[in-house]
Amino acid sequence: MKEPDDVKKVLLIDHIEGQCRAIVGFKDGDPRAAYMCGEPVYQKPGKKQSSWCAYHHAQMHATEQNRVSAHVPETPPAISIVRNP
Repeated sequence: MKEPDDVKKVLLIDHIEGQCRAIVGFKDGDPRAAYMCGEPVYQKPGKKQSSWCAYHHAQMHATEQNRVSAHVPETPPAISIVRNP
């Protein structure tokens, strides 16, 4: 999956429904003037429309998977117990 084209980025105030809402930068470094990705959003058949394009949607879910797997405790190694009669 290729990274979105910066040519399609839009300012938050110019953003319309159906464009990716991932923040990709700020105009003149001003956090009040955020640039959104602007690519068409990802939509899985039978599911609600996403707020992100396929690229950012995949990144978001990969980050969630990494966060979940980081919190899963490792299984300690097995210890064999030998009993003497």
